[in-house]
Amino acid sequence: MRTKKPDRDPLELDDYSGDFVPDLHISDFSKEGLMKLVEIGGSIYGAVNRQWYQAAIKRFGQEVADEMHHEVWFADGGAGDHENFVISKMMGFEEEDAETTPMKVWQCLPAMSTRMTLTFEPKDEGEWEMYTPQCDVPEQGEKGGPEVMDYMCNKICGHLELFGFRHGAARWNEKIRIDPTKLPPRASRDEPHCRWRIAMTDERVDYDADPGDYVREHGLERETDKDIVNDEAGKYSRKAK
Repeated sequence: MRTKKPDRDPLELDDYSGDFVPDLHISDFSKEGLMKLVEIGGSIYGAVNRQWYQAAIKRFGQEVADEMHHEVWFADGGAGDHENFVISKMMGFEEEDAETTPMKVWQCLPAMSTRMTLTFEPKDEGEWEMYTPQCDVPEQGEKGGPEVMDYMCNKICGHLELFGFRHGAARWNEKIRIDPTKLPPRASRDEPHCRWRIAMTDERVDYDADPGDYVREHGLERETDKDIVNDEAGKYSRKAK
């Protein structure tokens, strides 16, 4: 850690009730306490993203806000690249480029690891299925009604996550292909919210030319699909700041 640890044994705190600790360090928290801090970070992380986006809509309108949202997350060196860079660097897998590498990033993202359950099943050599039996995003829609669900499906699941999964994976290896096979809303609470196929292919993936059957069937193609590409022989991390 970057801050100096106190010259004493860790306190093993499950929370921060009780006395103030002047020389508190993150190492003073127990595993349960650290999990709470990750959840706090994920909640703040998500709130900041929602709040600035809503403020941009009020000030500049929906179209400009959407353009800004895309730029913030997916421009070279943007928030998406920063996630890839920081997580892989600190967790020791920055030199990998397998189809499982972006999956490791998603498992470590505070806003994802604390707010959804990602389940991975191997299907074939270099091929996986990912599905979410629990996810706060569409579950907010289920609680909030049709208008909230429409926002969650169209602005997040079918846009930010679809583009984000593909864009992030391409930064690791341009031959990784990601396709949704089912997106929210779900028909029954007994089924997962979404399903995805993740596979290593033999050639560079071009989503602009071939968006995939599900994406084409549900009209989820976007002009920005042409931007999903790793243009350099190096990784996103060469650009991330």
